[in-house]
Amino acid sequence: MKIYSLITGVVLLLLADKVQTQKNLVTNGGFEDEMYGWNDGGVKLTPWDVKTGKSSCAIISTNAANWLGIDQLVTIPKKAGKLEFSAWLKIINVVKGKDDWNGAVFSVEFLDKADKKTGDGVNIVTLTGDHPWELASKEVLIPAGAVRFKLLLAMGNATGTFLIDDVAVKAIMSDGVTKN
Repeated sequence: MKIYSLITGVVLLLLADKVQTQKNLVTNGGFEDEMYGWNDGGVKLTPWDVKTGKSSCAIISTNAANWLGIDQLVTIPKKAGKLEFSAWLKIINVVKGKDDWNGAVFSVEFLDKADKKTGDGVNIVTLTGDHPWELASKEVLIPAGAVRFKLLLAMGNATGTFLIDDVAVKAIMSDGVTKN
């Protein structure tokens, strides 16, 4: 009888761990498989300054007249009501251009079935100056008609270095449960 109790306890423990595990909707959010899954515009990978793993993404801009960055298109799970966006970010000497929204940018745009923008783009964070590794995170309601989103990390009309690691997006279902 004790062996059955032990086996039942182990199975329940494993199931409880599985329930809490959340699926990251982002492909290769830690940049461990180089730039696989990302559309990149001339960015670099670096093994020298990472949050976790063997590499991070480095966007280095010397011209404030340009946008330089990466993006990824992701399908939104059915019945998702919100998405939780997060990434570990570090900036070194980021100087914004002429507009207040210029800098190291982490944002998202929602797209409908025809890949047309729906709703307003959402800025997760815009950073300037110098910051050590810090987690940027935000929950965002999914606009009506959105079936995909475009995740964007860029140096937007700014100069400096923008380091990115462990990018994640998790679905929060309409009933408030995080999608596994």
